[in-house]
Amino acid sequence: MVTLLSLMFSTGPDQIVERKAFFGSMVFETAKKDNGALGITTGVDNPVPLIVLFLVLTAFLTVTQAIYRGLKQRREQLLSASGR
Repeated sequence: MVTLLSLMFSTGPDQIVERKAFFGSMVFETAKKDNGALGITTGVDNPVPLIVLFLVLTAFLTVTQAIYRGLKQRREQLLSASGR
C-alpha cells in the first residue's frame, strides 16, 4: 500500500506513466482519456513476490513466537526449580 502511494505521489500531475514496484508485482499507471481527463490504474501485476513475502513473514513470526514461548517456559521451569 505504501509503495503504491509513493508511486502515485512521485508522478507529476500531467505525466503519462507506467511504474512498477516490488519486483514488478505492483503497478501504477496513468493514461489520458478521450475527454482530456487523466485516468489512474493501480493494482497487482504479478502476485508471486507478494505471496513469497507473505510466506516469509508468516514463517518468521511463527518461529519468533515459538522461541518466545520456549524461553518463557524455560524461565518458569528455572523459577520453580529455585523454590520461588
